[in-house]
Amino acid sequence: MNRRARGFVLVLVLAMLVVLSLLAGGIAATTARLAEQSQQRAQRMQDAVDMASTRATVLYLLGTQRMTLGGLTVDRLVSFGSDGVREIQSNQDLESSLPIGNEIALDARNYRGLGGARFALQDDYGLFGVNWNPPWMLERLVAQGGKAAAAVPAETLVNRLLDYQDKDDLYRLNSAEAAGYLRAGLRPPSNRPLATPMEVLRVMGWANALGFLSPAELSDTITSDNVAVVNVNTAPARVLRTIEGVDEDMAARVVAFRKTQPFLTEVAFFEFLGLQKSAEAPIAVYPATSGTLKLWPSQGGQVGLVHWTLTPIENGGRPWREDYELIQSQAPASDAVAYPVRSRLFAKPVAAQD
Repeated sequence: MNRRARGFVLVLVLAMLVVLSLLAGGIAATTARLAEQSQQRAQRMQDAVDMASTRATVLYLLGTQRMTLGGLTVDRLVSFGSDGVREIQSNQDLESSLPIGNEIALDARNYRGLGGARFALQDDYGLFGVNWNPPWMLERLVAQGGKAAAAVPAETLVNRLLDYQDKDDLYRLNSAEAAGYLRAGLRPPSNRPLATPMEVLRVMGWANALGFLSPAELSDTITSDNVAVVNVNTAPARVLRTIEGVDEDMAARVVAFRKTQPFLTEVAFFEFLGLQKSAEAPIAVYPATSGTLKLWPSQGGQVGLVHWTLTPIENGGRPWREDYELIQSQAPASDAVAYPVRSRLFAKPVAAQD
């Protein structure tokens, strides 16, 4: 074989080696991608199982355990203040609402659920009731968004909300009915009570007034439930600031204090802030029988929110009702702030099956 032929064979062999190398690299990359996708699918499946198990467990606790000033109990212990904590022995023991210290707080605090799930509970008394709170409290909420958000008077916003919900076509002052909505290019009123907090954005003027709140902040701030008090043991700082006399610094102090001990009475709350108790500041220290449950994977992702209402005396014996569900786009970023739940029900996760 002459030199030219040998050179041709060498080039051909090198070309084949390059092709084989590229093919091997492509196969390796495809295999790695498929393996990663398989792991992601397995993780999503496990996340779904963990969140479903956590949801069922939390709702079971809500339907079977009692509440105290500290939140949702997780065992059969009862507190008698200076007389200590012991097992429940009679129905009279259930009259005590004093905190035990191991409850699941209903202030949207992050907890570790089953497996990799995380959850947070919030009672409706800790949220701003748009249907029942007076205009001056709404004005204090809207004012937190600055002058642009407060452009429409609170009285006008309340009138528009009432006209959105009632079934007649009569106008309240500076309000609007179906014809006004259509002229403005908006969907006509539903003529029924708000189904979810997000629906308030459909009421004329409310989207601008609450525009300083993201969708997640909106559902973490207001409730469409019939709420006319503020639970100072569970309300976020933004809602605490709607109470007359409470400013931003005071609200921050309240949130920090109640992490160590809930307020036992309304008077204790006002004394803590050095304020006079006012009849125009309806507050509570005991949680509502309705609220929200948020669930998300520990590594982040979408948050599922379900609104629950306890129904212990409903016909048919259902212990709770799930009113609506929402999806929030972003989970809390830090996993370090998730508290453990001191209950055997959260001891072992349920493994997903392929």
